[in-house]
Amino acid sequence: MMIHARGASAVLLTLAVGGIATAGDGPTVGLIERSPDCAPGYTLFSPLNSTPTYLVDNDGRLVNSWTADTFPVGNSVYLLEDGSLLRCSDQGPAAGSVMIAGGDGSNVKRYDWDGELTWDFAYNTPQVRLHHDICPIPGSSNVLMIAWEYKTEAEAIEAGRDPASISQGSLWPLHIIEVEPEGLTGGNIVWEWHVWDHLIQDFDPTRENYGVVADDPGKVDINFFRNGNADWIHANSVDYNPDLGHIVISSPFLSEAWIIDHRITTEEAAGPAGDLLYRWGNPRAYGRGTADDQKFFFNHGVEFVPAGLPGEGNLIVFNNGNGRPDGAYSTIEELTLPLNRSGGYDIDPGEAFGPETADLIYIGDPPTGFYSSGLSGVQRLPNGNTLICKGRNSGASQLGGFFSEITPSGDQAWLYVNPSGPAGVLTQGDDPSGLQNVFACFKYDPDYEGFKGRDMTPGQPIELYPEDPCPADLNGDGMVDGADAGLLLAFWGDPGAGDLNGDGTTNGADIGLMLAAWGLCETP
Repeated sequence: MMIHARGASAVLLTLAVGGIATAGDGPTVGLIERSPDCAPGYTLFSPLNSTPTYLVDNDGRLVNSWTADTFPVGNSVYLLEDGSLLRCSDQGPAAGSVMIAGGDGSNVKRYDWDGELTWDFAYNTPQVRLHHDICPIPGSSNVLMIAWEYKTEAEAIEAGRDPASISQGSLWPLHIIEVEPEGLTGGNIVWEWHVWDHLIQDFDPTRENYGVVADDPGKVDINFFRNGNADWIHANSVDYNPDLGHIVISSPFLSEAWIIDHRITTEEAAGPAGDLLYRWGNPRAYGRGTADDQKFFFNHGVEFVPAGLPGEGNLIVFNNGNGRPDGAYSTIEELTLPLNRSGGYDIDPGEAFGPETADLIYIGDPPTGFYSSGLSGVQRLPNGNTLICKGRNSGASQLGGFFSEITPSGDQAWLYVNPSGPAGVLTQGDDPSGLQNVFACFKYDPDYEGFKGRDMTPGQPIELYPEDPCPADLNGDGMVDGADAGLLLAFWGDPGAGDLNGDGTTNGADIGLMLAAWGLCETP
């Protein structure tokens, strides 16, 4: 049975999720739908441009929140195995910095379960700045971080950039750092990789890196770009496969996913061993394809499927579809990597990296019914379901902060709309088509190490509720009748909508209250 969240709203809600939609007088925010097929667990998210971070259960009830940070989230949040929250924070650019663009940040902070700040690492100067995403390394306190580094126009030209394409007077190439926390604010950079060490170009034959990228696909063409922005790569996610020692990076501006080797030293990473091991999504970026061969379009949230989960070792991605030639629509895709026995990736001479296509996990029906022009993420769950965060609001029928859990057969098992944003928390029934955007969300299994010894008793939902004149009307049709009795039985033994007397469980006492209210609800 599909269980719908109870709400007193009379606002029409239509949430298009590719042919699976809810419509009618029902909830507009928080939990919209939950079926027995949804994975058990708790979902973590932080609304974009906001300060709180929330952990909710499958009924949309708040289990924990972190509100101590007075600066908005710098996009990503993660829950660590000790119960701590690892949170990107955006405290603005450093004095004198020109590195200001979408997804920018400045600090990585760690809070314990109770909200006490335990680490605050800043990487934010006129020369470097964090942005978008981080990745905690399993079995370690170390953290991988995405950052920009500032290069002058002269340095860019020296590296073979076409001067006509330097529109902002500088370039901000990508680099990845691994930071070992030290004390309250310290951190040792114990490993790093810079794309600047792996550039190629065929524009200026007088430069050392002159060459043809098609002959050396592990290099990055400094003159292949989406536009003239200084942030020409705009990496938006980073993930780590501890079994392979490989790092995957998502570049939406190049519409590619890159894999690099973390098993080598920083010194080796600056040389040929640090070239890209693998890339996929847009083979014309390395001269081995045309526009017709492009598969990714402004991709976000590229993740390795962890070991032990269905599809382990594969890549999953939210393929936003921004710029897709056949229309603006998003897809969820899974990529089986061509890994060879030596731990590398096979590629034939003159050909693009395989596979030829990715597996389609989810698409709208019609396709344009499911679209986020940016943000967004995806996660494989232990039961084989896929959790999708459709992050950006693209109009009333394309809500942002929209979390949907999809089964392997394509059915929707869970649907939640973020009720919180920069303007505050919505009341049930409010129009959710504002700025409730979310960069990504992650679900954690009930047995997750970080929950051990914690009080996981759920509280109330995040969203506010108007006074309900007819609480026994569980389906909100203005009548207490057999349909509501059926819903009450569905909630039996649980707190929530069926708990009419507020004693923490749905039981026989609530049946008595429902019978007393039987019939047409009185209009206040």
